[in-house]
Amino acid sequence: MKLIYFLILLFISTISFSQTENKIKTEGEITEITIHKGKKKRETALVKFNLEDGTEQIGHVQLFRIPFIGSMKSVGDKITINYAKSNPVILETVVGNFVSSYGMYILIFLGIIFSIKPILKRKKT
Repeated sequence: MKLIYFLILLFISTISFSQTENKIKTEGEITEITIHKGKKKRETALVKFNLEDGTEQIGHVQLFRIPFIGSMKSVGDKITINYAKSNPVILETVVGNFVSSYGMYILIFLGIIFSIKPILKRKKT
């Protein structure tokens, strides 16, 4: 019975997190990189790219950052981005898109993997 509840919960979570929006993939050029310091250090880039109709657009995107190294991107680099057709100012990188699309599934999978050993240990006693 617990397995059925678990599968229902897993199915509901996949439905509730599937927010598909019409995103368009394009390539842009990084014109400026800003480092934000606080509890967590992060980097954002000002990206210049062209929309489907050819008009030039500028937007900010958060760069994937490796701890102690940085983002591995510099001003003038080409970067592949996705933008929402309804609001082209909202940008995300390919890595950011992967994390936002599959991050919940990865966390659920890791939770199951790390829970197996304690569950099996508890059943033995």
